[in-house]
Amino acid sequence: MTADSTPSTDGEWQSTRAKKLCYRGPRLVTGADIVRISRTLALEPWHFTQTAPAAANDPTGVVLDNARRRVNVRIANAAGGCVFQVLTLEGTGRCGLGEVAPLSCRMFPTVPGRAAGQEGHGGGDEGDAGGEGHEGPEGASDAEGEQGTADGTGIVPDGAYDGGGGEGSGPGLPGHPLGAEGLVWAERRWAADRDHWFETVARWNALAAKAEEPPGIEDFQRYLLEAHAAREAGTPWPEEVVA
Repeated sequence: MTADSTPSTDGEWQSTRAKKLCYRGPRLVTGADIVRISRTLALEPWHFTQTAPAAANDPTGVVLDNARRRVNVRIANAAGGCVFQVLTLEGTGRCGLGEVAPLSCRMFPTVPGRAAGQEGHGGGDEGDAGGEGHEGPEGASDAEGEQGTADGTGIVPDGAYDGGGGEGSGPGLPGHPLGAEGLVWAERRWAADRDHWFETVARWNALAAKAEEPPGIEDFQRYLLEAHAAREAGTPWPEEVVA
């Protein structure tokens, strides 16, 4: 797939992002990113994600095969990098997702969860939200939760920041680097999404341990879609709903 490109400062930012990020695949992707892409494209997550081995202490490690394997779920890579990368007529990369792109991609070159002076935790790599250096600053979760999730859902609404594309447009315009205010918005939302991602995986792993038949990765992603819908609606987790 090809796209037109116009030389500009934003074009340079997109080219740099493609070289340093898109060609190796998105990093620090959360479940909320996967759900957002799935809904926008009307495509089940397993059509555009892949798995990779996860460390034993990685909070995003999904348990499979009766706990014999732990894997991360991430955006799939093709021969040229991220499956959503498109090429300009000049052969440089561009993100084909626009405003639907993972928050960590839109924040480039800033790495979410790596505020000055914070230490890394977790055992994953840079392909998921549980890798080294991905925990928020000390006390960030409580402070950010109070500021951005007053409704108790853990979701920082798009309308909480008008990035220049109109009310509810989220952090800035697609294809453009974020300004200082947009980065603050994105960091707060990413932190809330990361925390929910950690809990989603932990709850799934607990359910998988009790299952008579070992569930597969598609089963996990169906659970992810249900859990995110419950998060948005402010209703209990799927396994807590009693018929």
